[in-house]
Amino acid sequence: MANLTSYTAVKTNLFVKLVVDQYRANSSDAYAVEEFKFTDNDVAITIDSDTYTPLGEFLKVTATTSELRPSSDQVTVSLSGIPSGNITDVLYSKLKGSAIEIRRQFYTVSGTLIATQGYFFGRVNNWSLQEEFQVEERTASNTMLFECSNQLGVLKEKVSGRLTNPTSNNRFFPNDTGMDRVPIIKGTKLDFGAP
Repeated sequence: MANLTSYTAVKTNLFVKLVVDQYRANSSDAYAVEEFKFTDNDVAITIDSDTYTPLGEFLKVTATTSELRPSSDQVTVSLSGIPSGNITDVLYSKLKGSAIEIRRQFYTVSGTLIATQGYFFGRVNNWSLQEEFQVEERTASNTMLFECSNQLGVLKEKVSGRLTNPTSNNRFFPNDTGMDRVPIIKGTKLDFGAP
């Protein structure tokens, strides 16, 4: 965590890295991995060899809560000013489950970098498009919203396990016969602790 106690004023910028595992620009293209990197700064900035595209006021990120105990937190990332011609990139890609990293940089008022720290790490839960259509100008501007859950929230939603029957057991442990008697004793009343 950045130590900001010795500064009377600081400036911050956010950096969003979205890794889409199944991206394609149109329906006939094959899926490929694509990384999108944005910042709310006015100039392009490189962090760890990743160059972030400056979006300025077009990029917004909701606040997170700071807690001592781990909790499942959510943020919403909004990208506005998307041209209508680029909507197909969104519609043909599978964005749910994409990894998202948000970092924050702290600067002095004069522009000297103080520190870079992680702000949010998680996955895209859902996304939506909002269109604002100007009738007289016959133009539209689009805003894309990503609802993201942190990694703890993703783990809480994960459902996994296996059944307690011989078929499921043999799939994981082919030589284990420990579950072979389960169908036989199913429904049997067991009196544990009876004299």
